[in-house]
Amino acid sequence: MRRLYLFLSVLCLTACTVAEPHSSQVFPTVPGDAIEESATLEQVPAELSVEYFAHMRLSGTGLTLTGVLADEPLYTRYSITYQSNGLMISGIMNIPKGDGPFPLVVLNHGYIAPNVYTNGRGLKREQDYLARNGFAVIHSDYRGHASSDPSPDERMVYDAGLEYSMDSANAISAVRAANLPTVDAGRVGMLGHSLGGGVTLNIAVARPDLVDAVILYAPVHSNAWENFLRWRDEREEGDRTRALLKTREENPDAWNALSSLTHLADIDDPILLFHGSADESVPKEWSDFLAERLKVYGKEVTYVEYEGEHHEFIRRWDDFMERSVDFLHMHLAGEQWVAPLDAVYDRVSKKPFGIFITPQDSPVEPERFTGYHTGADFEVRPGEEEGTVGVRAVCSGEIIFKDWVRGYGGVVIQQCTRGGEPVTVLYGHLDIASVTLPLLHTLRSGDPLGTLGEGHTEETDGERKHLHLAVHPGTVIELRGYVQGEQELAAWVDPMPLLR
Repeated sequence: MRRLYLFLSVLCLTACTVAEPHSSQVFPTVPGDAIEESATLEQVPAELSVEYFAHMRLSGTGLTLTGVLADEPLYTRYSITYQSNGLMISGIMNIPKGDGPFPLVVLNHGYIAPNVYTNGRGLKREQDYLARNGFAVIHSDYRGHASSDPSPDERMVYDAGLEYSMDSANAISAVRAANLPTVDAGRVGMLGHSLGGGVTLNIAVARPDLVDAVILYAPVHSNAWENFLRWRDEREEGDRTRALLKTREENPDAWNALSSLTHLADIDDPILLFHGSADESVPKEWSDFLAERLKVYGKEVTYVEYEGEHHEFIRRWDDFMERSVDFLHMHLAGEQWVAPLDAVYDRVSKKPFGIFITPQDSPVEPERFTGYHTGADFEVRPGEEEGTVGVRAVCSGEIIFKDWVRGYGGVVIQQCTRGGEPVTVLYGHLDIASVTLPLLHTLRSGDPLGTLGEGHTEETDGERKHLHLAVHPGTVIELRGYVQGEQELAAWVDPMPLLR
C-alpha cells in the first residue's frame, strides 16, 4: 500500500481554527467506484476530514480466528481476519485463558513499510504483556499490510491515518459482533504507538463512544501539517498532497479539517501519554504540546516523560507497561471498587461496620452517639493529623449530594452500582470546601474526591479527623451514621469486602 497512509494522524504548533462544514476550500473526493453502490458504506472517506470520519457509517463484521499462532501458559495467540467496511483486514488476537470475560485492548502499531511488515508486527511485547495481565488484545494489521486487502483509494493524498482509523474502529465492532464468550468488548482500551498514536487520537476525538481509556505511546503530532512536513520527502513518487491540499498557509481549512488537534475538545476519555526525551523519530515537544492543549481543554490527561528514552522504550519499558496496566485496570474495571485511602485495612481500628456504640462504651472519647454503626471509620495515621489527607472515589458514579451535615461536617454521596444494582456511597467528615466537583459530576473509581476535614472543627462538626464510609442499597439519600436495631442495620452493606 502507498506510503501516504503510513505516516501520521494529526495537527499544529500554531493556532488553528475549525473549518466550517461546507468550506469554500476544495477537499479531495473519492472516485465513485471506491464507494458501494448503496452509497452508505464507504471503503475510504469521501472527504479527508476528521469531522467526516466522525459521521461515516462504519461496519466491522465477520471476525474469524483463522489459526492458533501460539499456545502460551496464560493466553492463546490467534491469527484473525475481519471485514472493515467491506475490506478484509488481517491481524492477531491474544485471548487470556480462563472464564473471563476479559476487557478488550486495541493496539495500533506505528509505521512499518508494507513490503516488510508481517502479521501482528509492531507491538509484540505489549501484546504479550497485556494478555498475561488479563486483557484480551486485538492488533489490526491495517489495510495494505500482511494479508489485508489493499486500499481502493487512488487519490495519492496524505490522509492523516483516517483509513487506518476506520480499520481500528471497525476491529472493535467486529469483536462485539462476534460475541466471544471470554471477551468483554463493552470495556475497551486503546494503545497507539507513533503513527498508531495518531490513529488512536483520531478515534478518541471522532469516536469517543468506542473506547473507555486511551494510551498514547510516543505519538505523532495532533497537527496533520506538522506530520506531513516532517516526512514529506519519504512520500511515494506521484504523491499529490501538495497539489490538492496545498500548504497550510495556502489552505488552512483543509489542514485543520484533517487534524485531530481541531477536535481535542470532543475527547471524553482519560488519556495516559508517554514520550522519551531522546526520541529521534518523533520529537518529544509534540507530546509536550499535546499535553498542554489537553489540559487547556480540561481533559483528564497524565503525561509521563522518560529522560533518555528513545522512540521505543527500553530501560523504562517495564515502568511504562506497569503504569499502562494500572491505568487500564482503573478505567476498564466495570464495577471495580477501590480503597478511598492508602493502607486502608490498617486504618479501621476504632469503629468498624456494625459495632454497637454508647457514650459509656466506645473506643472514642468523648462519644455522643448511640447505636449500630452503619459504616466503617478510617482513622488518620501518625503525621496525618496536621496535614492534608486526600480521599478517592471508591466506585464509579455521579455525585448526588454535597453539603454540611450535623454529626459529620462535610458529606458527599455518590450513586454507584454493586452487582448491577444501585447503591449510594456516603463519605463523611470531609472538608466540604475541598470538594470542588459539581453535583451530577461522574467520578471514576480512584478519582480524587476531596480531603478530610480538620479534626474538632466545624469541618468535621467537632469530631476527630477521620473518614466515615457507608454503603446503602438503592437510590435514596440515607444520612444516618447509626441505627437502633440490627434489623435496621441489615439495610446497609459492610464496605470493607468491596474495597481492594
